[in-house]
Amino acid sequence: MHDLTIIGGGVIGMMIAREMALDGASVELLERAEPGQEASWAGGGILSPLHPWRYPEPLLKLAARSQQLFKATAEQIHQRTGIDPEWRQCGLLITDTNEKQQAIEWGEQWQTSLRSLHGNQLRDCEPALTPSITDALYLPDIAQVRNPRLLAGLRAELKLLKVTIHSQTEVNRFISHGSTVTELETSSGKHPVNNVVLCAGAWGGELLATTGVNLPLEPVRGQMMVIKTPANTINRIVLSGSRYLIPRSDGRVLVGSTIERTGFEKQTTAVAREDLYASAIQMAPCLAEWPIEHHWAGLRPGSPSGIPYIGVHPTLDNLHAALGHFRNGLMLAPATAELMKSLLTRQTASVNINDYNHLNFSRGHNPTLAGS
Repeated sequence: MHDLTIIGGGVIGMMIAREMALDGASVELLERAEPGQEASWAGGGILSPLHPWRYPEPLLKLAARSQQLFKATAEQIHQRTGIDPEWRQCGLLITDTNEKQQAIEWGEQWQTSLRSLHGNQLRDCEPALTPSITDALYLPDIAQVRNPRLLAGLRAELKLLKVTIHSQTEVNRFISHGSTVTELETSSGKHPVNNVVLCAGAWGGELLATTGVNLPLEPVRGQMMVIKTPANTINRIVLSGSRYLIPRSDGRVLVGSTIERTGFEKQTTAVAREDLYASAIQMAPCLAEWPIEHHWAGLRPGSPSGIPYIGVHPTLDNLHAALGHFRNGLMLAPATAELMKSLLTRQTASVNINDYNHLNFSRGHNPTLAGS
């Protein structure tokens, strides 16, 4: 029997497995399909909350810690596996300048480099931007990773670390004696456990509910596309309203994303395809010259405020959860894994663990964030 069983093979589950295996624990991971194929794969890989000044402090603390950890984590994965997650500091341009004062105050509080660009300054920073956009906020330190490569690298590293991965293994419920989970009922039969971490993304809420804890978690569909452009067509991440452009190192440009509350429906739609493409051309007219290469959808684990639930179960002592990261799961993964390790090993955490318990998660509410 392993020291730790992780339910969910997205970026959160794999990062926790990596952190604990590096700490010397024997770890296994159970995934209902294949690791890294749901929301973690479908996202854009921006290593910052969108419009960060709109977010509550606990999320910003996790984000700041993840930003400190990500470059070294990506380099270690590359060195150990030969797979480059393509961590790249390309900066973020935000065209929504009506919140400039809030942004400036946020930047000063969090000691984040942020400046206002106008006219030729903005053209020099991103020549592809439409001339109708004359002002923007620029965060030069913001980086990105390429999700599929990060996930492939993580899976390869977990193999090197002797983490056991059970694909196509769905967990249906927890079997407990008193305050201890002793077994999992899975699609492959009963599975004995020592300690368990639940991080099953959009599906985690339903499984947690079998233990009597009902959280306001919901799947939120996000649709994205990629335009196949030559290298250096766009050089900065560009955010305008709820739409963004992400330039990859090979020249491709990702366009995202929708926010759709459609339950567990993951199909793409023609309406979203047209809307995303129109938004992309509106931000950078030169993109009209190049074809859409792929259009896809994923299900984010939606939460009331975007602050995840990271903590121990209220009545089951050996069950922990890391759920509800919403739009920021990939970005928050290294800090979430570090916090989970501190909980499992009873070490001092770098943040206030009470900010992420199930009660605060349930109380969380931020109407502005929900529409961002």
